[in-house]
Amino acid sequence: KTKGGDGACNPDRIASGIAAQNPDVVSLNEVNFYSGDCAWNFDMGERLRSLVQSRTGVTWYKQHVNPNGVGNVLLSRHRPVSSTSTNLSYGRGVAQMTLSINGQYVNVFSTHVEYYTAWWRPIQIREVVNWMSGFGPRRIVMGDFNTWPNTSDYWIVASPYQDSWMTAQSLGTATSYNGTGATHGTSRLDYVFHERTSGLTLRSVRVPDTRVSGVTSSDHDPVVAVYSVQ
Repeated sequence: KTKGGDGACNPDRIASGIAAQNPDVVSLNEVNFYSGDCAWNFDMGERLRSLVQSRTGVTWYKQHVNPNGVGNVLLSRHRPVSSTSTNLSYGRGVAQMTLSINGQYVNVFSTHVEYYTAWWRPIQIREVVNWMSGFGPRRIVMGDFNTWPNTSDYWIVASPYQDSWMTAQSLGTATSYNGTGATHGTSRLDYVFHERTSGLTLRSVRVPDTRVSGVTSSDHDPVVAVYSVQ
């Protein structure tokens, strides 16, 4: 979402925040496609890709899913080997890319599940987990799961996959500007999950302070996870 704490729609501010983290892959939620207050006459995903590209000076690739005018976007500075997407029940979706990193395939996913209608959430999360099982190893799924740690919804994905924040805490490599890892107010709703057995080694996770002059660039804070690929 590109609307900041000041109520302004500012994709340039979002792109600058992304570039400052120097990521290889970016997962974006609530991205409007010719809809909403911030992008009623253009594709916000493509706008953000172009802005990030101009700030980093390297080519970025995009895969999106757009079930109802708002969806998810994956950005990667690595050219995808392949990419696809699928729709979930009740107007949500998942974007996917297969990337070649250090000669190994890594499968990355971006999703955003329901908040207001609670009984939709476990249906959507199960659909995400089931769909991802059809891809190869080294799976990483990122997104706004709109659920708190240790809920029944959380464990649908946190049983087959590892919660990177919890893993980094156990390693002593989890840091957060707010001291808690919360990503939306006092809640931790945004996650990076990875396979429990795969050629991925988690190095660190952080929730950085991306405020500009005290103003947030979005209503959620980002989560930055660093992995080594074997």
